[in-house]
Amino acid sequence: MYKLYYSAGACSMAVHVALNEIGVKFELENVTGKLKSEEFLKVNSRGAVPVLKIDDFILREGAAILTYLLDNHENDLLPKSGLDRARALEWLSFANSTLHPAYSRLFFQHKILGEKAAENPLYKPSIAAVQNYWNEIEGQLKNSNYICGDKCSIADILLTVIANWSYAFQANILFGEKTKKLFNQVILRPSYKKALEAEGVTYKANQ
Repeated sequence: MYKLYYSAGACSMAVHVALNEIGVKFELENVTGKLKSEEFLKVNSRGAVPVLKIDDFILREGAAILTYLLDNHENDLLPKSGLDRARALEWLSFANSTLHPAYSRLFFQHKILGEKAAENPLYKPSIAAVQNYWNEIEGQLKNSNYICGDKCSIADILLTVIANWSYAFQANILFGEKTKKLFNQVILRPSYKKALEAEGVTYKANQ
């Protein structure tokens, strides 16, 4: 039995989508705004989502959770071996360990400085770093519909989730036409639609 602890629209949504994709029974616990609560810190002392409870075992860190689920249930989001798997894991790692932290730096500046965040000397370089990553993604999509080729992978799911954070900032983060097409393809998947509805999230990055 699986139980997912999530915050609405956060990176945990990729796990939510993956759970929908593999068609297993699972329970949801919304911890939006409660990550530092005493109750949740007993579940994850790091105060972060996603957290997946697998019977009595607690698994943390999004990439580990996604890889576990897709390795143990039938799906077409993560190849089982070879260079196709390596490519999917590379882009999953990029989304999880490069793009996500770049957005986290922006969220931190807004949390500390509020409306004055844009006046911080680090703000424009932080926006530029995020933009450069999306420009790289646009280039990767030059000859394909998805980040790893012509099939959707779990990397596409996580990239699409992260992109929706962009409207929270005072500076525009722009997406190329191929990248927007990717988002539109991903959010049309029934698994993604179901997660958006369950979490009460409106998707804006494709506009």
